[in-house]
Amino acid sequence: MRLCFLGDAGSIHLQRWINYFLKAGYQVDVISFRPCEIEGAKVHLLAQGHGGRLAYVKAVYKIRQLIREIQPNLLHAHYATSFGLLALVSGFKPLVVTAWGSDVLVAPKESVVLKLIVERVLRHADALTSDSSNMSERMRELLNGHEGILKTITMGVSRDWFEQIPETEKKPFQILSLRGHQTNYNIDVLIQAMPDVTRAVPEAQLIVAGEGPETLALKELSASLGVEGNVHFVGQLPHAAVQSYLNESSISASVPTSDATAVSLLETMACGSFPIVTDLPANREWVDDKVNGLLVPVKDSKALAEAIIRALADGALRDKARDINRQRVGDKAIWEDNMGEVEELYQQLLRQRKGRHEYNSNG
Repeated sequence: MRLCFLGDAGSIHLQRWINYFLKAGYQVDVISFRPCEIEGAKVHLLAQGHGGRLAYVKAVYKIRQLIREIQPNLLHAHYATSFGLLALVSGFKPLVVTAWGSDVLVAPKESVVLKLIVERVLRHADALTSDSSNMSERMRELLNGHEGILKTITMGVSRDWFEQIPETEKKPFQILSLRGHQTNYNIDVLIQAMPDVTRAVPEAQLIVAGEGPETLALKELSASLGVEGNVHFVGQLPHAAVQSYLNESSISASVPTSDATAVSLLETMACGSFPIVTDLPANREWVDDKVNGLLVPVKDSKALAEAIIRALADGALRDKARDINRQRVGDKAIWEDNMGEVEELYQQLLRQRKGRHEYNSNG
């Protein structure tokens, strides 16, 4: 079976999908704006040497040509706006569209045009997936009664990764941030909380992983607040290092303005690092406030500081959360189990298409 993914080849999350299906024996092609070497898969570029609107215009004309060359059995677009629209333009069936978060939670609220595009893409697809119940519910609203297959499939953590997490002692005052340095993730709010945190707990140390367009400004903010001795920027981490930092950090903080089910949250829970997250619908699916984590309002540095101080002081709460969280991940968020559902979905769509072809040819 030949699968074609339409999305950002450089994304680690899309690469996880690609690698799962390569290991399962599928032939995999990827159509992307960004060049990236993926062992075992063939990456096709939409608009080499171009950027911005010109790249997208070129892609609209090129997508049908690429699909004809690849001749996949099934097309799977990741992100319902840009790549979803290209999938719609391609006219290819069967089509699966996976929403990633802001494409259905934010974009349709930004303009009427984007809302119309997303609605059209979702209704054209043969099946839809998302990784949170909240996002799936928003997609149902955008479908507005249109019948179709919609599955909530958590991306999750791999079974091997989960089972090999060592029992380690946490550094009692270490706080970890794993999110990218983009506006939505509010790393600045986390740094703004640190003066209050360090006044209450002078030993507190914030590890800021990741990179992005705001990295320099975040470092300058840390210096301006006088907490550069308690805030350490460690750059983009390889996946093995992510687990190491989670294994040693007592707390992991993630405070975006909007989010779907973040893999970093599931990894936090698996490794027994105490989650402090913004009070968003997707997070409430995994974290019960004051039970297995703490929920804080969006962009509220004072409330965030209070939550961090409380979590640092309450070892019993952290210990209770560790047991609950590991159980939840084991029950609901193992990558291979959830990708098995996607594989079943692919097979279902191909059987349906084959049945339609046979009916039409006999009729």
